[in-house]
Amino acid sequence: MRDPSEILAKYGAEEGLIKPSTRVYQVDASRIRELVQELVREYGENRVFVSTIVGIDRPQDGKIEVDIFIEVLGFKPAYCIKVLVPRDDPRMPSIVDILPSALVGELEAHDVLGVVFEGNVYLRRPVFVPEEIASKGAYPLRKDFKV
Repeated sequence: MRDPSEILAKYGAEEGLIKPSTRVYQVDASRIRELVQELVREYGENRVFVSTIVGIDRPQDGKIEVDIFIEVLGFKPAYCIKVLVPRDDPRMPSIVDILPSALVGELEAHDVLGVVFEGNVYLRRPVFVPEEIASKGAYPLRKDFKV
């Protein structure tokens, strides 16, 4: 069985380590589903899961960074798949149908940053954000959000 880093390296460039034990790979949004499907084929659906998804607003670059933290049971370190989407149209394919553990992270990134995970039939607002903020179309983790 291959090390997961071999598979990840096929899809994106390794950017180094964060924390003491998480490898980061930048992957194009158009390849995320293919990557996740290959991980599941290689290790099985019961050994690959999303531990969290983190969104970061990068207005100076015109991007929103979506970090998908993936664990493959039996392998260390953990892996962070970094995807950059345009801030003015933050869309990327959903992986929730492949890895259901991505659901809460996709819902949160959508609710607080406006990232649209195409194909996620559960995407809606509000989930975590109060109705009075969501009803205005505001995203509280964007740097230009005003209270």
